[in-house]
Amino acid sequence: MIKRPRLSRSPDPNVVRVRTEGNGLGAFKTLVVLLLIALQLGVLIFLYMRIVEAFGAYVTLSLALSVLTAAFVLSSDQSPSTKAVWVFVVLVLFVAGFLLYFASDRRVFYGRSRRRCDAIFRRAAAYAPLGCDTAGADARVREDAAYLAQTGQFPAFRGTDAAYFSSGGKLFDDVLSRLRTAQKFIFIEYFCIADGALLERFIAILSERAAAGVDVRVIYDDMGSHSTFRGRTKRRMKAAGIRVLPFNRLVPALNIGMNFRDHRKIVVVDGQTAYTGGANLADEYVNEVRMYGYWKDAGIRMDGSAVDGFTFLFLRQWEFLSREEEDYAPFLGLASPRANGALYIPYACGLDFDAPIGRNVYRNMIASAQGRLWLMTPYLVPDDDLLDLLASKAEGGADVRVILPGVPDKGIVYRLTLANGEKLAKRGVKVYCMRDSFVHSKLMLTDCSAAVGSVNMDMRSFYEQFESAVYTDDAAVRTALEKDFVQTFVECAPLSLQRGALGRLFDRLLQIAAPLM
Repeated sequence: MIKRPRLSRSPDPNVVRVRTEGNGLGAFKTLVVLLLIALQLGVLIFLYMRIVEAFGAYVTLSLALSVLTAAFVLSSDQSPSTKAVWVFVVLVLFVAGFLLYFASDRRVFYGRSRRRCDAIFRRAAAYAPLGCDTAGADARVREDAAYLAQTGQFPAFRGTDAAYFSSGGKLFDDVLSRLRTAQKFIFIEYFCIADGALLERFIAILSERAAAGVDVRVIYDDMGSHSTFRGRTKRRMKAAGIRVLPFNRLVPALNIGMNFRDHRKIVVVDGQTAYTGGANLADEYVNEVRMYGYWKDAGIRMDGSAVDGFTFLFLRQWEFLSREEEDYAPFLGLASPRANGALYIPYACGLDFDAPIGRNVYRNMIASAQGRLWLMTPYLVPDDDLLDLLASKAEGGADVRVILPGVPDKGIVYRLTLANGEKLAKRGVKVYCMRDSFVHSKLMLTDCSAAVGSVNMDMRSFYEQFESAVYTDDAAVRTALEKDFVQTFVECAPLSLQRGALGRLFDRLLQIAAPLM
């Protein structure tokens, strides 16, 4: 069994570990949904076995189809590690593996939604912010900006000031202060919204602003919030004039599409101010309660031209969920440009784009880093290409450092995270674990750029979730991130694992499924 990293300070005995992400009704709902899905799966397995028994020739046919499917997988544009896992699954489970593979293809479960999404993108293009040129920026920054413009049509903006927040508490204090001043509209989009002290502060302000005629809209992920965001709270918000929409409603049906979630964190106020980062709208993110020790998170506020990028992202998602055409014009071009000439590029990723944009932004930043490459992430389960690139940078003399949690929130993923951290440490990367804390920040800092947002360093964020972030070359933001990293290093200890032979064997087995996590 793997042990927690050896740290120099024992856990705080006064820490109260309260699971604010759950309640009795939510747990019951989850159980009912899982039981109904299991029942459907059982019925399908039963019928499938009867077919196999009745038609012996099917076994031969399924073997042939599995071999063809394996060849199809190898010729696809997926990552090499993902291909290897799928070939293994398809051939070992040959009587049904090919069905499983094609049932998980996004063209099957997301085809209709993608066509509707494409139609929204085409219509919204007439309102898309134009951004600016990137002349004068570092050549590496220009390359990253060109990539984002080409793959996602994400423009670069100047005329933007920013403030970086090194904790969820600081972030949400600032958000609440800006919400109080809203005059036109408030847009909010979170993966997890949870009943509690923080949400009550939000509801009080949002209700007062809605009563004053402000257009208040909230998007939440139904799986991320299903056991925390109660129906009576939603009804109270709607009664106060707040429009609330769920993303990918959780239903008791055997549907692989349920795995794909809206993990974005966006707040926009009057088109003047926008926020993104790692923190969700729940008490543990501001350390009102302690679930996994101290919760380390981060976020950023932008004022000025770049706000249009997040406004535009939110409105497209709202139109997708509401199924009503949106007039974007009244919500764009409202911010007064600031004097700052640094570049800011709000961007997103998800099934509404062809490329894994979040992953590739990280990859490009890693590849172009020269002197410094610092990373803070709760999960370290990327593909082999990214792991090898990180290690190669360290071997080439770059200052590569990774901060991971000292306290896990998901046991299996944490084992993989530490095992991957160990691989990097053996090749010269400085890997740290923050003492008695769960690190939830998603940060990357290089010698010329920084990225702050919701994108984890794992395959779920890269391929299965809708994410948001901002890329910038602003020296002030990079200095603020550097300060946060330096202060956090003091609260960390170098990664040191204690595992027996069985633990190492188990971790190797977990690595087989890692590309699908």
